Parts: sequence; structure tokens; C-alpha cells
Amino acid sequence: MTMRAELDRARKYERQGRPDRAAVAYAEVAGALEAAGDWASAVAVRGRHARALQDAGRTDEAMRVLAHADHAAAGLPPHDAGARAVLDGQAAHVLAGAGRPAEARRRAMAAVGGFRSVQDHKRADRAALHAARLAVKELGHRAAVPAIRELMAGVDPAGDARRQISVLLAEAERRPDRDHDILVTDPDAPSWGRLAAALAVGAHLAVGNGVAWNLADGRDEDPADNRERLAESWGVTDDASWREQMDALLVAENSDPAVQVVLDRRRRGDDEYAWQEAIAVWCGEKDISAETTTALIKLSTRILRYEARFKADEVLPPDGRIGSVFGYDFGRAVNMARWGRNAGYCDAEEAEKDVLLAADRARRMYVSWADFSAGYTLGRMLRFDDDEFGRWYARSVAVHRILTDDPGSPWRKLAWG
Repeated sequence: MTMRAELDRARKYERQGRPDRAAVAYAEVAGALEAAGDWASAVAVRGRHARALQDAGRTDEAMRVLAHADHAAAGLPPHDAGARAVLDGQAAHVLAGAGRPAEARRRAMAAVGGFRSVQDHKRADRAALHAARLAVKELGHRAAVPAIRELMAGVDPAGDARRQISVLLAEAERRPDRDHDILVTDPDAPSWGRLAAALAVGAHLAVGNGVAWNLADGRDEDPADNRERLAESWGVTDDASWREQMDALLVAENSDPAVQVVLDRRRRGDDEYAWQEAIAVWCGEKDISAETTTALIKLSTRILRYEARFKADEVLPPDGRIGSVFGYDFGRAVNMARWGRNAGYCDAEEAEKDVLLAADRARRMYVSWADFSAGYTLGRMLRFDDDEFGRWYARSVAVHRILTDDPGSPWRKLAWG
């Protein structure tokens, strides 16, 4: 097989979403080029090799290959600027995936300059688009505005990169000055398909925390911060404790089981008193104490108050009611998978499997995104709001509205079920 055919094979693997196979193919081509003394071509292919490794979740290997390629590139003569530009462009993707946005943006900018120097303006524009996205990741939307404007000024006015950068600029200029309750979609991560639809089940927390809902590895979050949050809020400090919490969420055992017991006693058409009578009868059959029976009846009253407020705030339709709060655990399970992978407590395969499982169980329990959101929100309110309809309530309803109303929301683009 010729060198060109080998490269075409590697690119085909990339298009098919098989980065491990692409990495092997690129490594073979780069090795052959190095053996032949064609260092300029080898440097460019090593960059692609590193990116394929990063796409496969093999960050440490990707960084080693990138370091090897950078060392080789340092010895290239000035007229090989195109090869260095290719390496810089690929390095930007690798470093971004490794959670190093400042270095990634620097390499993307170097790629822009390199491609411009060899008159490859099409690739320079693509690198500029990537640099603009990285500016947002590194600096935040508001602070990135000057950098985005500068990049937009240098690209083809009629090109697609200009259009996409202008969208980024408009988004950055209108983004409010806060880091929470914001819908963020990572442009470099899939926003369609089975995994994206599953990740959208975790969008409540992603929007609430101001992070990208469609990043399966949560790489826009700091691993140290995630480990601290997991330890403080969940008691998760290692692989085993993470797995224990994940398993509890996946079977909806993290929340108060009394809530579902009460909801399960309500039949279609029941009014408040019929529901309470059904709870009392069930408690009698189970020989449950009078004290616990009273507590369960009071819980049904709390639920009715929240449902009434949900209807007033259009979280529920006028005739709607909530049948399950299991969605609260399933939505958090999606985020627990992201946090665990980001913190190093699980690998990509395990995290993805858990995300898909959580989403599947949510879809079996609810009939729509809005139905799921109402169940999720009630579960959260019963745990944190204490019937105050305060900050917890206001933020949860705000997130619900963002996800159900914003045209860019995955809930508006991806079907439920």
C-alpha cells in the first residue's frame, strides 16, 4: 500500500469515528516517513497521530507523541512552515482536550500565522475558527470578545469560518456576566446522536453550573475542583466510592424513597383526600406506625403545593401531575459519569455506558423532556428547598425554562425516547 493510501486509510478511520485505528495508521505512516528522512511530512503526520490518540481518550500518549513531534519540528528549516502549521493546528486540539486551553489557543494562533505565510488561507481560516472557540474556553465569553473580533477581521469575509466566528462573537456579546444558569454547547463535541441525547438528560446540572452539556468527559471543568466537589458533597474519593454512588443513582436510591412511595399511592383522578386515604390504607396494610403515616400524608401535601406552583410557573401543564422523582437521580447520574471521568475515577467506556443507561431509564419513566424536567425539579426541591420557594426554586425553574424554550437547547432539537 502506498503512503498516500495509508494516509487515506487513517483519515477514513477518523471520519468513521474510530480514533484508535486512526492512531495506529498515522503512527505507521509517520514511522515510515521518519525512516526515509522526510521530517517535514513526518512532523505533520505525527500531529495527526497525537490528535487521534487524544480523540481516543489516550491523553498521556497523545502528549508524548506531541512532544516528540515538537522536538522534530524545532529542527525544520524556515521553508517548512506549512508542516509546522499543520502540527500547531493538531497540537491545539490535543492541548484543548487535555484541559490546557491557554496553550491550545497559542498553538492555534501559531497555526493561523503559519498557514497564512504559505498562502494556505483556507486552513488558516479553519485554525482561526478553532482559536476563537479556544478563546471562549480560556477567557470566558465576555473577556474573549476582543480576541474573537481580531480573528474575525483576518478571515475570508465570504467564507464559512467568518460566519461561524460571527456567531461566536454575537453569543459572547450577549452572554450575561455570570457563570451559572447558562446554556453552553461545545462546538467541538457531538450535539446529535445517541450519546448526545443521553448527555442532554444531565443538562439541568450542566446549565446550572454553566458548563457544556455535551462534553462526555467534562473537560471544560477543572479535575481538581471536581475531585473536591465529589469528596465534599458525595463522599467520593476514589474509584470504588465513585462506583458506589453511581450505582445508587442508576437505581434511583440516592433520593428519599418515601417520595416515590407517596407518589405511587396516587391513582388517576384522585383528589387530595382520596390520595391521603390511599396512603393511610397502604400504611395500615404494611403495619406502619401512626407517626410515619402522618409524615407520609404531610409529604403528599408538600408535593401538591409544589405541583400547584409548577403549574403557575408553567413547569407543569394545568392538568399535569408528577408520577416520579427518579429523574432527579438519573439526571445526576449523567453528571456523576462526567465528573468521574474528569476526576480520573473511571475511563471513557465506563462513563459512556453509565450515561446511556441513566438516559434509558429516564426515558422509560417519563414521556417527554418537560415531563422529565418536572420530575427532576420536584426531586431537587424536596431535598433542598424546604418549602421556601426561594433561591433553589428560582434557579431550578430558570434552568427548566432555558432548556425548554431556548432554540439552541438540546431539548428543542433532540427527540425524547
